[in-house]
Amino acid sequence: MEQSKIEDILLRIIKVGIFATLFTPLIFGPFGINFVEYPKAVFFRSLMEIVFAFYIALVLFNKKYLPKKSLLLASLLIFYAVMFVASIFGTNFYRSFFGDMPRGEGLIMHLHLLAFFIIITSVFIRREEWLKLFKVSILVSGLSSLAAILQQINVASFYTMDYSRLSGTMSNPDLFSCYIALSIFLAIFVLVAESNRNFKILWSFLIILNCYTLFFSYTRGSWLGVIAGFIVLIILNFYRLTSRHKIFISLGLLTIFIIALIFFLNLDLFKNSSSIFISRITNIINLSGRTDIWRAAIIAIENKPILGWGFESFAFISDKYMSGFSNGIYFDRVHNKFLELLVYGGIIGFFAYFLIFSVIFYLIFKNIQLWDGYNNRPKIVYASILLAFFVAGLVQNISAFDNIGTYILFFLVAGFINNNYANNLEEKHFNEENYKLPYLIKFFVIIIVFLITIIIFYEVNLKPTVAAMYFPGSIVYEKSDAQRALRGYEEAINMNTFYDNDLRLAFAEKLIYFIDGNYSNDFKEKIYKDLLKVKPFLYQDIKSRDEQPNHLYQIYAVISEAGYILHKDVNDLNDMSKTLNEAILFNPNVADNYQLMGELKILQNNDSEGEKYLKKSCTLDGSDDVILYKRIGAAYLKKGDSITELQNLEKVIDINFESKKQTPESAEIALSNAQFIDYVASIYCGHLNDVKNCKRIYDKGSEIYPEYAGAFKNRFETTTSKNR
Repeated sequence: MEQSKIEDILLRIIKVGIFATLFTPLIFGPFGINFVEYPKAVFFRSLMEIVFAFYIALVLFNKKYLPKKSLLLASLLIFYAVMFVASIFGTNFYRSFFGDMPRGEGLIMHLHLLAFFIIITSVFIRREEWLKLFKVSILVSGLSSLAAILQQINVASFYTMDYSRLSGTMSNPDLFSCYIALSIFLAIFVLVAESNRNFKILWSFLIILNCYTLFFSYTRGSWLGVIAGFIVLIILNFYRLTSRHKIFISLGLLTIFIIALIFFLNLDLFKNSSSIFISRITNIINLSGRTDIWRAAIIAIENKPILGWGFESFAFISDKYMSGFSNGIYFDRVHNKFLELLVYGGIIGFFAYFLIFSVIFYLIFKNIQLWDGYNNRPKIVYASILLAFFVAGLVQNISAFDNIGTYILFFLVAGFINNNYANNLEEKHFNEENYKLPYLIKFFVIIIVFLITIIIFYEVNLKPTVAAMYFPGSIVYEKSDAQRALRGYEEAINMNTFYDNDLRLAFAEKLIYFIDGNYSNDFKEKIYKDLLKVKPFLYQDIKSRDEQPNHLYQIYAVISEAGYILHKDVNDLNDMSKTLNEAILFNPNVADNYQLMGELKILQNNDSEGEKYLKKSCTLDGSDDVILYKRIGAAYLKKGDSITELQNLEKVIDINFESKKQTPESAEIALSNAQFIDYVASIYCGHLNDVKNCKRIYDKGSEIYPEYAGAFKNRFETTTSKNR
């Protein structure tokens, strides 16, 4: 086959692959621990690995497709070089490089994005090709917005996290809104460049659709980003407008400013509104807890200001410096791109990042004449839209962070600027004699490249995905066939993947769920043996400063506690004590650590000290007396002291009883409260064979919740008949 034909085939395959990557925001499904972000990451990485292999083959046949020297490529390489160095000297380089399974990011994802940039700037030359890339991206965003509409009318959920806010195919409304905000400006660019009237209608419709779904995502940061972008558009094009248009626009901006001021300052006119829109806006001052995250980030920056803590380090930092959170809650993102950069790469990384934007803005302004007023539009129009795109992204990232959708759009537009606003596209004239290689050597190199690609694809993408799929595949059997579910989870952690840390933690969480359930002692023994297998690895992850150290400490302590409850081995309590003391030393403000320490003290018969620790846990996470007495009761349940357990659980019922007497019209009536009363009564009857107190609890329950009186009566009769 002629070399030109081989080149043509390779080029077509590469371009098809690049177009396919643009569909990444639509990918979701039960392919891992996270059903939305991880599938997107695996899809993009897998495609880029294949495309990159073909790109290497293309370069071997024609050196003109080698990356061209450019300021923008240089700035990207500088930024990633800084991030690599910061990660090497950071918290945990392994985690920095591979990221985690829920997000699927890490430096490895950014290497794929860098490859994406290099390839698109090397093979897409004509502006018509770039516009096609833009158009496909806009259509994809429109499909994601259509998915959001289906969520709104309750047709499909698409794994959404928050049913009150639209999230399209991104699960999280914040991720969706950031992606849609950038897509709006990309669509405006295409609309201006479009000459076909019918397509103009389509792009206009998609702009309106994306604005609609953005609005109902209720994401304030993205709203501000879009507003900032439109302000840039107006300012840069203001001199071109007629006097009448200037007046209308000025009045419109003034109106928007006044309305925004009313909302943001929470004026009395809107204080009584209960709508989501108003509540999201009027809570802007507390930033929905963002300030707690930012405070932790600032402490981290102060401790390592020059090169930071390395990529993907904030999950460790939030566990180290935040306080009050319980139930395994942690934050792996700062929710502020600028603070995140300072955390990851320090001052050097921060300036390296802004070097990229400085180069982008420089290229647009310096070489504006290179874009020759396409479709008879003034050059400034296109330049202003591109600037608005980046300004919107920067502004919305004050309270957000990038995701795979925004990354692809960023590198796509950056690649367009690199090829259309820079004097770096003159063809290089290679001396073919210097680069001429025999076909045999070329094909040998290509085979090696493809073999390496297959290995990377299998080890980094396919095998972890298969392992992770055991979790959603097994969870459906947890209640009907626990043994089968357990076998599935065991298969997952036995595959030895790059993401074993995440899989082990998920495995341990599932097993603890089983060991707390109503299963036979033989089954619990098997579960405990499995927990003992992963226990040393969990401690190893703690010492390697991996993600979620607090949660790892807690899981480790719970395994020790379970061992004591099963076997009454005091060594388990000593191990639990050692672990929790380390955890409290690591971060003295984590509620779960004190709750477990309280349970430990009660198991050691140091009841008064144990209750003090449990009270401390409630103080830290802001829990009321109801939660306190439940925690104390649960601790005595583990000890096997049913009497003291019931004394505390009855205090919860008494609180509900007093609340109902004082404010009967506002008392919360919930099935869970009725179930709690049933639980307390059943302990009296089932564990203590105390029918009198069992009836007393049901009678009090009937007085608190008269709508359940009949159910309580039936339950009492059923329970007592079983114990006669």
